[in-house]
Amino acid sequence: MKAALLLFWQLAACLATRAADRLPPPEYDEAIDNGTYGYYPTRRYVTAPDVKAPETNFLQWSPQCDDGLLYFITPRGYSLPRPGPMILDRRGELVWAHHFENKFGGQAYDLMVQRYKGEDYLTFWLGDDRVRGHGAGSYYLLNSSYEIAYKVAGANGMSADLHEFLILPEGTALMTIYEVVPGDVSMFRSFDSEKPEDKDPNYVWDCLFQEVNIETGELVFQWRASEHYNVTETYRPIYQGGTKNDPWDWYHINSMVKDELGNYLISARYTHSITYIDGKTQEIIWQLGGMRNSFMDLSGGDATNFAWQHDARFVSPERFPETYTPPELRQGYTSKLISLFDNAAEDQHYNFGLKYSRGLLVEVTYPTPGTEKSSTVPFWTGDKHTPRKDDEPTEDEKKIIAINGTDPAYTVRVIKSYENPNLIRSSSQGSMQILPQGEGMDSKVFVGYGLNAAWTEFDSNGTALCDVHFGASTSFERGDVQSYRAYKFRWHGRPKKPPSVSVSDEDSQILVSWNGATDVAEWILQSSNSNSETAEWKEVERVPKHKFETAITVPPVDTGSRYLRVVALSESDDDFTHGISKVIDRGIMASYFPAINKKIPTDVGIAPHFKIMVIVAANISLLLVLYEAYRRYLIWRHGRASGPLMFRKGPMYRLLGDG
Repeated sequence: MKAALLLFWQLAACLATRAADRLPPPEYDEAIDNGTYGYYPTRRYVTAPDVKAPETNFLQWSPQCDDGLLYFITPRGYSLPRPGPMILDRRGELVWAHHFENKFGGQAYDLMVQRYKGEDYLTFWLGDDRVRGHGAGSYYLLNSSYEIAYKVAGANGMSADLHEFLILPEGTALMTIYEVVPGDVSMFRSFDSEKPEDKDPNYVWDCLFQEVNIETGELVFQWRASEHYNVTETYRPIYQGGTKNDPWDWYHINSMVKDELGNYLISARYTHSITYIDGKTQEIIWQLGGMRNSFMDLSGGDATNFAWQHDARFVSPERFPETYTPPELRQGYTSKLISLFDNAAEDQHYNFGLKYSRGLLVEVTYPTPGTEKSSTVPFWTGDKHTPRKDDEPTEDEKKIIAINGTDPAYTVRVIKSYENPNLIRSSSQGSMQILPQGEGMDSKVFVGYGLNAAWTEFDSNGTALCDVHFGASTSFERGDVQSYRAYKFRWHGRPKKPPSVSVSDEDSQILVSWNGATDVAEWILQSSNSNSETAEWKEVERVPKHKFETAITVPPVDTGSRYLRVVALSESDDDFTHGISKVIDRGIMASYFPAINKKIPTDVGIAPHFKIMVIVAANISLLLVLYEAYRRYLIWRHGRASGPLMFRKGPMYRLLGDG
């Protein structure tokens, strides 16, 4: 019978854990979103007082988002005193956060999971980002125990920029780099030698990307924008820049990838361009968007009107077998899918692009590099983008007309656009990630909104599945709460530090958390009458873990339960190497006065040493006060005191020699 009850209890506990795992996120809270609690409402934890996690707010939720992946963000901004990389679970609950202190504020960028030498690592950037929009620092690789395994900077003594760090299968890494170099900008503005701010004119930020050997730091490949582009191809005003002290950022590279041919695809924000570069000659093979656009837009301008974009990637057609039908194969031509995040805004300037940001999936078709053009070109059915007839064309419409390609061998068309239900427009940063769903199935699409504290997960057809804010919507476009990119990855964290525990103020609960542990399913509270190495620990209570910090009710104290500890268990009931908390000593009341302890309230019985000391000291002080009061009362009764607080010699005190 006892065995059956034990089996039933374990089954019930298991079912409770699974039920907790299936819980949807909390319902949308308008007060959190409208700024009632500030731009960055946070959760605080007793067991991790230095950690604050955002009150994630799900405006929309679908079970399709519950795919076993975790959310990866790098919250920072004016409202965050301790920014840093952060992992959240399926319900937006904290999994791991850490502030990496440095003299520049510790703002981290681009947290993601990447594989190197057969092992998964967390990678992110940390350095000096005081130059607005880019930075100088290094990339860090953390192992599953959150220890720094590698620190990678640029080759030839250069610092890594914050925009991109991509580990390649061959053991090298791509990274962006910004460098101040001389550059003639006199056609954009004049300089006054009498003004201190115009000292040392004609300087720009040059943009490079490098491929570097991670182990040795050796340079494998390098490309410079200034060797292939002219500053006249930018869409960004110079303002008062262009000096050595304030170089002009005219190109602004923010992403790159390397394809199976060894060529590179890069995104440049300020030239509105995505460029395909030969990995041997460094020459430009083609450009999509911008003043040097090669492609005819088959979507009426919607495929080339992206502006200030980020995160351009090649996408395998196998990721969208239902949504995408490749064009008929033609000898001498290549078709590829490209994903990107179209900001459509730059520092609150909205004169180019749509009125909202979007994730964009486009198809480009072009002559295969190294082959002759086919005599038969792909059939083009589109028309040039035409302006509205009722008024003058806008600046953006003029741009689209001017850049549309004239060679039908180069075509581009929109496959799908992914737009937030509230049409968020982000003036900076942002990302678009393809989430594979299995063979023969369309991928999902995950879009992060950069400057704005939001992400949206889409079905392949553009339907929003989950729409989430991790800061108040009233903070959008202000820079108070932002994350350069947002991702979803699978990750298994096994910290080497043990779980943290704390006793609640009323001493009726034990709180436990384990920063970074991803596979904890249950917490077990154990007790013992000894704290020796040979102590026998018995299970007191078992509770499911579905939040960062879990509360465990402390049962009534009985003999032999002075010491408590908490043990972490996985779904398969396996314990962890470092999954046992420090021991909690419940104090002398439980150990040395068990008979009395059973008759006094639980919160006193489990009082910690400090509280017991305070109680004892208070009682002793009270006894001393009562004794002193009684002594003074006796003196007063003999009539020798002139006042209640004054004492004089009387019958109780005599001087020697008085007879």
